[in-house]
Amino acid sequence: MSEAVIDPLEDVIRRAGEGWMIDWYAPKHDALPRLREILRRANEWGRARFGGNAPQLTPEAIVNDYAGNPRKVRAFLQVLASAGTPQALVMVWRILQGMDIAAIHMEYDQGQPFRLHVRLISPDGVSEEYESDNIDDAVILRHLSTMKMGDQGSFDGFYPLNLSNK
Repeated sequence: MSEAVIDPLEDVIRRAGEGWMIDWYAPKHDALPRLREILRRANEWGRARFGGNAPQLTPEAIVNDYAGNPRKVRAFLQVLASAGTPQALVMVWRILQGMDIAAIHMEYDQGQPFRLHVRLISPDGVSEEYESDNIDDAVILRHLSTMKMGDQGSFDGFYPLNLSNK
């Protein structure tokens, strides 16, 4: 008797507690190809922008990173299916890799174009700018942790939401 072979990306998604991304997709068998395509576009956008210094956003990289930091990968997976643009996914991954959120500007007026601008800064002072006019990218905002020191607030990292009893 042979065991069913599970796709490594699906295995990580399910172990991370994010199986809904597969189970709720219709038709279900199209979920993994769609998620792989989203990763491909984000990886391609990152390579175009950063060249050899681009983060690896391939299914294989996600699977490998899960072994070392499941919380980081879980946070990323939670926005994988809902972020609107590849650049938003690259930005999220950069935050998860340790870049600080230096500035966030969002413009929203009902009936007017949406705009999100985020500036990240690396520990060595390198700045990166990300812009989006896709309101679906606002999904990332709910994952940002806030903190306050004195009267000064800041966004301090990107974390998975814990909406279940796990």
